[in-house]
Amino acid sequence: MESLIVIALGIIIICILVIGIMIVVPPPKSIPRLDSIADPFSSVDFSRMPKLQYYKARDGSNLAYREYLNQAAQQIIVLVHGSSGSGSSMHPLAEYLQQQGMAVYSLDIRGHGNSGRKGDIGYIGQLEDDMEDFINQTLKHQKATLIGFSAGGGFVARFAASERQALFSRYILLSPYIGHNSPTLKPDNGGWAKLGYSRYFGILLLGHIGEKAFGNLPVITFANDPQQAQFLTSQYSFRLSRNFGPNLNYKSDIAAIKQPLKVLVGEKDELFKAEAFPPLFKELSAGTKVIVVPEVGHITLTTSFSGILAIAKAIRED
Repeated sequence: MESLIVIALGIIIICILVIGIMIVVPPPKSIPRLDSIADPFSSVDFSRMPKLQYYKARDGSNLAYREYLNQAAQQIIVLVHGSSGSGSSMHPLAEYLQQQGMAVYSLDIRGHGNSGRKGDIGYIGQLEDDMEDFINQTLKHQKATLIGFSAGGGFVARFAASERQALFSRYILLSPYIGHNSPTLKPDNGGWAKLGYSRYFGILLLGHIGEKAFGNLPVITFANDPQQAQFLTSQYSFRLSRNFGPNLNYKSDIAAIKQPLKVLVGEKDELFKAEAFPPLFKELSAGTKVIVVPEVGHITLTTSFSGILAIAKAIRED
């Protein structure tokens, strides 16, 4: 009996050591700039971008957003940016939608831009709490559409699948990140991100204890332009990477969405396989309309006229 106890203790100690070694290994501090992500913004005119506004989250933090108001607005749109970015990256889309008679709010999601600590959040689930606080304080429960781009699209899908999904009247996903094991993802995420698998899964194996003790550690690095590093979030902590995107079981997320849902993706998306989206959503959410926008890439879905026009059309159509 004693020998079995000794063996069991030995196994436990070895497992702890292995997980500890996994967690010690960090993701790369930087990876080469991905031109297809950075270059489209070089031609964007940010001169008319509205000033930042703030709302107070339940933890007392002031979180940033920009509002593009239209006194004659018939629709309210809330935009969620993609990984590494901030609400300013959605400016071309927000400005056009404003011109088309919509009131638009573009958020700096906590951990990005001017909201909170860059690259980290307090706990998994905090971003959903932040969104509910924004709805209560700023939207005051007016009927609105929530639109998310890329990783923000994954987060919007996560929110749309949650018990709070009725807080928005409908949802639109723009080139959404569905998950690391989704058939929509290109190999190596198209070169956009490098996940520190060892640390990520080491923390994941420890469950709630891992999140509490090591959740602040960086686990993913993005291919940012070094010259724009001060405006971007180059790494995500474990907590932020687990919250700003879909749940691990993306199929359950998609199947749980009951509100009206649309998906748009550029035909020439550099990070995702555009052709994989229609069959995936047909399988998991038959009522979801998937639109593949011709001749449009990942970032250019939200910066080019043809991409923005397709999004505006999808919003106007019931």
